[in-house]
Amino acid sequence: MSKPLSRPAFRKGMFAAATALAAAQILTFGYTPSANAAVNPAVSVDGLAQAGLKTATIKGTTYVPAKTFASSIGATLKWDQSTQATILSQGTRTIVLVADAKTATVNGAQTPLREAAVWKDGQLWVPARATGELFGASVIWDGATSTVRITPRLSPYESNGKQGFVNVFGEPVIAAKYDETNGFSEDRAIVSKNGKFGYVDYAGKAVIPLQYDQAFDFSDGLALVELNDKSSYIDPTGKTILSPEYDELFDFSEGLALVRKGELFGYIDHSGKEVVPPKFEDAFYFSGGLAAVQIEGKYGYIDRTGKVVIPAIYQHAFDFSDGLGLVQAEGENGEGSFGYVNAKGELAIPAAYAQGFSFSEGLAAVADDGVFSYVNRKGEKVLTTKYKDVGDFHDGLAYFEEGGKYGYIDKKGKVVIPARYDSAEAFRSGLARVWIDTEAKLIDVKGNAVANATVPAAEESAASPEADKAASK
Repeated sequence: MSKPLSRPAFRKGMFAAATALAAAQILTFGYTPSANAAVNPAVSVDGLAQAGLKTATIKGTTYVPAKTFASSIGATLKWDQSTQATILSQGTRTIVLVADAKTATVNGAQTPLREAAVWKDGQLWVPARATGELFGASVIWDGATSTVRITPRLSPYESNGKQGFVNVFGEPVIAAKYDETNGFSEDRAIVSKNGKFGYVDYAGKAVIPLQYDQAFDFSDGLALVELNDKSSYIDPTGKTILSPEYDELFDFSEGLALVRKGELFGYIDHSGKEVVPPKFEDAFYFSGGLAAVQIEGKYGYIDRTGKVVIPAIYQHAFDFSDGLGLVQAEGENGEGSFGYVNAKGELAIPAAYAQGFSFSEGLAAVADDGVFSYVNRKGEKVLTTKYKDVGDFHDGLAYFEEGGKYGYIDKKGKVVIPARYDSAEAFRSGLARVWIDTEAKLIDVKGNAVANATVPAAEESAASPEADKAASK
């Protein structure tokens, strides 16, 4: 049985893997609210607004109540009266905080803090960024919306034939007791036992019972599940919201879900209303308000009403990222050049490259004459490499291949992790999956192996070094 895969990932991977990898992942940045920022910023966790989470801005730093903050990321909180300390725990990680102290005790070791916790309104308030990072979370400041965006970073791992989740330090957070797992999306992760799928939250609680024959990632507040050959959309509590009658259903993206009737694709909204009737030969997910579709063998883009806003003149078209869509111009034998269009349909970066990847972290990998470079949104080459195989940037790193081995470079082209792996993937949630011979490991951004990686049988046969060798024969 193969690992459950989100439908967007499936369609993107199925169609675009050979030429482009479209993904975006939040970086861990510091933040300083501007003078124009709201006095009490909002907080989101894993992309979900935390309406009940109060905030306060103290000396330019966003603080949140320790209790509600812990709950939002799946941690527990205890108060030690004898030491006047607050103890936060998540899996095997324990953090002890004392009001006004510029150090925290992390798993028994003293760790300096940029900002101290404070006692306010009868409870301990903690600096959102510093505390989140102690748990390995990604924390960024979104000045446009005055929001502190916190993303707990947990990754599937394997132990003794079972799967669970570790943090970026390789510490178990959710015990390895499942047959299969998938990464978190909108505070829910797919898990399975004995052929049945359900969902757990960041605390490891099975918030949606393991009862489905198949399950897919949450997106736009809904997840697609299958039970007894019937597909439905459920909400985060497990309540069935929609069971549309189509030949195939896909995930929601930007308020619309892709559907297939016969050989044609269209879109429905959250109420199940058919917003764009099935009329396209192929179609993809909405990103940046646009979706790539195929009309009479050519690709263009439509808006959310189904109106064609970028003519179908391309051999292939891919999702928008960072405001630009990767397109492949017409060429002989399917070998057209790659470029990038903006939302107006203008070629912001000319179709002049033999290979192209979607933008990620402000850069896109392009190749001409078999060697890759990275361009910015203006089309300027900001990094030239000597490599014939590279990946997108995630967590500030991109994989590269040299001499049959894989390593990672930073955005200046510096080799951060030497080429020593037989295969490598992009970083996700602070960790990356790599292979040495047949063994798959999770490594951190310094190249330290922190846990055994999960590799479902079907995926292993497609991605392992042995499969690569077999394919080359």
